[in-house]
Amino acid sequence: MKKFILVFITLILILSGCTNQKTETVSKSSEIVKETKAEKPIFIMAGKIEANDKANVTSKVPAKVTEIMVDIGSKVSKGDPLIKLDTKDLEASVKQAEAGVNAAKANLARIKSGARPEQKIQAQAALDSASKAYENAKNNYDRMNQLLQAGAISQQQFEAAESQLKAVEAQYKSAKEQMDMLNEGETKEAIDVVQAQVKQAEAALEMAKIQLDNAIIISPVSGVVSAKNINVGEMASPGIPLASIVDTDSLIINAYLPSGLVHKIKAGQEVLVKVSEVSDKIFKGKVAIVNPVIDDKGKTILVKVSLEEKNSALKPGMFAEIGLKN
Repeated sequence: MKKFILVFITLILILSGCTNQKTETVSKSSEIVKETKAEKPIFIMAGKIEANDKANVTSKVPAKVTEIMVDIGSKVSKGDPLIKLDTKDLEASVKQAEAGVNAAKANLARIKSGARPEQKIQAQAALDSASKAYENAKNNYDRMNQLLQAGAISQQQFEAAESQLKAVEAQYKSAKEQMDMLNEGETKEAIDVVQAQVKQAEAALEMAKIQLDNAIIISPVSGVVSAKNINVGEMASPGIPLASIVDTDSLIINAYLPSGLVHKIKAGQEVLVKVSEVSDKIFKGKVAIVNPVIDDKGKTILVKVSLEEKNSALKPGMFAEIGLKN
């Protein structure tokens, strides 16, 4: 009887151990499955990587290219010189504008300083002559008036003396005004006009200098030269792109989300990014912008995703998939 009880207890212990081991194995398997499911993202949209900061380089003046300091793939910083243009015509424009400023300033100085001594001498001589002529004409007029009253001359003779007096008087007033102007100098209005001409000439000179400075085309952003559309000797025209610069450190993904999944995405949300050309790594990203307008043709929504980590392996133009964290 004791032997039977001992065998029974041993059997129970063996069965109990097997049950616990099986339970523990099932429990661990469930945890692995849950962990695997939790770590595996669900990719719901795809798009292309693009440079968030990029610029087309153009010329502000029409001129021939004399030197190109970069090529496709060259790294540049903001403000670095990229292209030099021919400056002969621009330098000539600056010299012409400088001459215009000098002439305007000389004219202003002449007006402010007043008349030269020889001008005043000539004006005074003209005034003295006109004054003497007026005095003679006035005496003749008075004498002819007396003779008319006495009936010694005709009315026609008197009117001739009167007309001569009026003509000489006009000459006298003109000479006196000229002399007064030379003595008093130019009016404030006349000086203001010449000062405005000086400012206009200075503005033209400043513009010519700016145009000359524009003969050296600099990079508006830091990045890498992605395109070069002109060669030395060719003509650069304003507004026509000469080169393109992209900032490869500032990348963004323009992805397209099916409109039915719009409730799963919001600005500021962290996402995972998978790039086909870099298959061994999952990158972190963040939703920057969710376009509120749905595209009528594809029934999709544009979502801009910024990459939170820099990686030299990522390039503009690569295909990317955007996944959600579980």
